Amino acid sequence: MVGGRVGRFMRIIDFDRYLVRFDGGDTRVVTSAEIGLEPTRLPPRQFDDCTPEEINEAFRWKDVLAPLLDGLVERGGKDAFVTKAAKALGVGRATVYRRIDQWNGDPISLLPGKRSGGVGQSRLGDERSALLAHLIEKQYLNRKQRNVYEFYKDFVEPAFKDARLGLPGIATVYRHVANVDPVLAVERRLGKRAARDARAKLMGKFPFGTEPLSCVQIDYWPYDVEIVDDVYRLPIGRPWLAMVIDTHTCMPCGFTLTLDDPSASVAGAAIFHAITRKEVWLREVGFDMTWPVWGLPQIVMADNAKEFRGTMLRRFLSQEERELINRPVKRPQFGAHIERFFGTLAKKVKSIPGATGSNVKERQSRDSAKTAALTLRDLELHLLSVLWEYMNTEHSSLGGLTPLQKWRSCFFEDGRQVRELPQEPADLERLRIELLPFKELTLQAYGVRWERVSYDSDELVALRHRYMRHPGGKFTVRRDPRDISRAFVWDPDNKRYLTVPYRHSQGLPMSQWEFRAVRTELKEQGRRSYTELEIFDACKERRERLARLEEAGKLTRTTQRQNQRRRSQSVAIGREQAVIAAAVSTEAAEDFMPIARDRPSPHDPGSKIVAPSTAPAIDTRDEYDDSDLDI
Repeated sequence: MVGGRVGRFMRIIDFDRYLVRFDGGDTRVVTSAEIGLEPTRLPPRQFDDCTPEEINEAFRWKDVLAPLLDGLVERGGKDAFVTKAAKALGVGRATVYRRIDQWNGDPISLLPGKRSGGVGQSRLGDERSALLAHLIEKQYLNRKQRNVYEFYKDFVEPAFKDARLGLPGIATVYRHVANVDPVLAVERRLGKRAARDARAKLMGKFPFGTEPLSCVQIDYWPYDVEIVDDVYRLPIGRPWLAMVIDTHTCMPCGFTLTLDDPSASVAGAAIFHAITRKEVWLREVGFDMTWPVWGLPQIVMADNAKEFRGTMLRRFLSQEERELINRPVKRPQFGAHIERFFGTLAKKVKSIPGATGSNVKERQSRDSAKTAALTLRDLELHLLSVLWEYMNTEHSSLGGLTPLQKWRSCFFEDGRQVRELPQEPADLERLRIELLPFKELTLQAYGVRWERVSYDSDELVALRHRYMRHPGGKFTVRRDPRDISRAFVWDPDNKRYLTVPYRHSQGLPMSQWEFRAVRTELKEQGRRSYTELEIFDACKERRERLARLEEAGKLTRTTQRQNQRRRSQSVAIGREQAVIAAAVSTEAAEDFMPIARDRPSPHDPGSKIVAPSTAPAIDTRDEYDDSDLDI
C-alpha cells in the first residue's frame, strides 16, 4: 500500500528507492517509509503435502520453540527466547515471530506457506511462461513499437495455437509486459537517448547526501602533473591524490597527496585528514586559509577498487557505527560529486610546469618530464589554492551558493545556530591507529611477528602472561606501512593499544616498501634464509649505497622516487603527530564556529549530535586487510 493505493513492486531503483506500479497503470518511485506492507496470508500446509525433509524441519522448529509454545517462558522473557531460538534455527527474529503467529497446535503450521500462483505470481507454468517471455523479447521489445493489443493478436495468439498450448488472457499478457524493466523497454523500443532520459527521471537526485556529513565520497586520481624530487630536482613521475568530498554541500573534507600507490592505508590517511580539524595541519603546511570541516560522516561511498573493499576500512566504519557503500558498478552518477571536482582540478593543472595532459592525445604532444619543476610540496600548495577557489565558487547545484556558504548555512542561519556541530573524536591517536592495516596474530615467547619482523616490550610481556592459560588466542595488531618500527597491539582488558617497538634495538625505522625491497635484494643474492638483524644490516648498506649513487648523480628515476617517497612519508607522519599532540594538549582552535552545545537546542528538536562511537574496538570475526597482503 502506498498512500492508500494498492501497488505492485517492479524493481529497485537504488538503496532505498523503489519503482511501484499501481492498478491504474501509473508508476511512481517511492521510499521504504512510504510503503505499507499488507502481507498475504497463505493457506496452512497439510501433512500430506509435505516432503519428509519438510516434516523433519517442522519438528525441528517445534523442538526449539516448545518452551514458548507450551507457555513455559517466563513473563518478559519472550524477546530473549526468540533471539536465542533465531540463532539456533539460523533465521532472523522476524521469521521466528511470524512462525509463532502461524502456530495452531500442528508442527506443520510452523513451515512457511506454499505458494501456488496468487498475487504477484504467475499461473502460466514453465512452458507457457517461457514462450510468452520469448515473444515479448523478440516481437514486443523492438523499434516497431507495437502496442500490447497488436502484439497479442498478431503474435501471441498464433504462437500459442501453433504450440498447442492454452492461450493466456490479454490481461495476463499486459501484466507480463508491465513486469519488464521500464528503462530496458524504453531503450529497446525508443533508443538509448530516450532510455537515458527515462533513467534520469527514475533516479532523481543523488539519494544519500541529505545533510552535511550524511554521505561523503572518496576516490583516487593520478595527478596529471610530473613532479621533481626536492633535493636534485629530477623528475620522479606523477603522485596520487586521495580526495574526500561531502555530497550535500560539495565541500572538500580532506585529502592526501602521496607517492604511494592506492591502498587501504592511503585511504585511511585521507579519512583521518577529513575527520580532524585543519588549523594545526594548515599551520604545519604553511598555507593560510579557512577550512572549517571536520567530523565523522555517516556514510562513506567509494568505488569498487580493492583498497575500498578490504576489511580495514569497513571494520573501522562499523566500529564507529558508520557505513561503507561501494557504489554500483557502471553507475557513474553515484560518484558524480568527486568526479566533478577531479574534472575541475584537471583543467586547473593543464598550464602548470610538468602537466601531462588528461588524455592520450595531449600526452603525446607534451614532454612533461622535461618541463617538470614542481616538488610534491609545491604541488600540494597549488592544490590548496585550487581547493580554496573551489570552496568559494558558486555552484548551480547548490542554488547559486558556494560550497563554503552552503556548509555554513547548514549550521547557522541569520546569526543563529540551527544544527549541532560535528564533533571531532576525542582520542585522535587511537583513531589514527584504527585507520591502519591490521592482522590477527598470536603472542609468542618472542612477542608478535609480522612479516619476519618481531616486536616486543614489557607491556606486551605482561599481556602475554595474562593470557598464558589460553594459548593460541589471537590479538589485533596494527602497523603503519610508512614506518614499521612500531606495532600497535590491542589490549582487550584495558581497552587500549600498546605501542610495541622492534624486539631488536638495532632495528632501523623503515617503511614497508623499503623492507620488501631489502628482502628482494637478499633473495636475488641467493640468500633464502636470513635473520632480522641481517635484514637491518642489509637496509643500512642499501641506504649507504644509494646515498653514494645519489651524490654521484647516478640514481635511476625509480630510486629517486623511492627516496623522495621516504622523505614525504616522514613529513606526513610529522603533520599527523602535530594534529594529535595539539588535540591532546588543548582543544583545537576554533574557526568560525562557537563551542558546540552538549545538548540539542530546544528550538531545534530535529538537530542531532554526531558523537564519537562507543562501539567495541575489537571485532574478532575480521582478518587482515586484503590490500596490504604480505608479498
